[in-house]
Amino acid sequence: MKNTNIRDRFIISIIDDNGIKQFNIHRLVKKIILYILLFIVISAIVVFFAIKILASELKEMQSKKDITLEKYSYIYNENENLKQQVEISQNKLNEINQTMLDLEDIINIKSNNFDVGNITPFDIRSLDNSQKTTILQLLPNSKPFDGEYSSLSSLKSGINFNIAKDTPIYATADGIVDLTRDKDTKGIGKFVKIVHSFGFTSIYGHLSKVNVKRGDIVRKGQLIGYSGKDSNIDSLYYDIRFLGSEVNVEDFIEWDIDNFDNIMKKDSIVNWNSLLWTFDDMMQINNHKIFIQHDNTLSMRVGDENIR
Repeated sequence: MKNTNIRDRFIISIIDDNGIKQFNIHRLVKKIILYILLFIVISAIVVFFAIKILASELKEMQSKKDITLEKYSYIYNENENLKQQVEISQNKLNEINQTMLDLEDIINIKSNNFDVGNITPFDIRSLDNSQKTTILQLLPNSKPFDGEYSSLSSLKSGINFNIAKDTPIYATADGIVDLTRDKDTKGIGKFVKIVHSFGFTSIYGHLSKVNVKRGDIVRKGQLIGYSGKDSNIDSLYYDIRFLGSEVNVEDFIEWDIDNFDNIMKKDSIVNWNSLLWTFDDMMQINNHKIFIQHDNTLSMRVGDENIR
């Protein structure tokens, strides 16, 4: 029994100036102390790595937060810029709409009581190729795509071209994008509506992709989208309106500088005589402005030479 008790005990001896001091510790206590120390060490290691992982996650979260704030700031600034652009475009649209209203008094249609007999017939032969090109730049004409089409079907309003899907579609005259729809819903699906000079508008429907947005200023021949499908048929819907009224779209498709006069000889709601006189007035005003600017430039040059 005595030997067993000695083996179960752990003796610690401390030697100092006062002699030797011995402490008897039971081996079970020793194990408990070792286990406690081991637990503390393991806990410290676990806590260390846990803190390190949490710090890494916190750093990652902070980085994501900074990126999110940066994106938010970018989106906010973009939104403000878009608001300004929309406001500018809206002002332009308002000006165009007002111009269209004014044009109803200048460019008349045959269905009203306007007496066209009081207006001197405009001599189309007085227009040179440059002036004709300018008119064709401003008013819708020719096809809205390059190449041929397999067939053409006239609708109650507008026409359908049977052309290959994803054919590039171009604006048929200078103008401003009044309306777009980039989702396939009903009717003509995705479409673009452009407002042109002198009260004309053009509409391009059944598009697979729209490349412009409301308020964009487009030039004749500029890409505005790609053709799509009408049901299961590859097609493009195209329509032209004058002051909101229907016109014969095929006449405008065939209109170019080689047969410039033909469209004006056909029965149409467009009073071409009034329109051409208005265009002539605009050209004279523009030439007058250019003359004044040129005259002012010459005067400034003469003044500079006198000073020298």
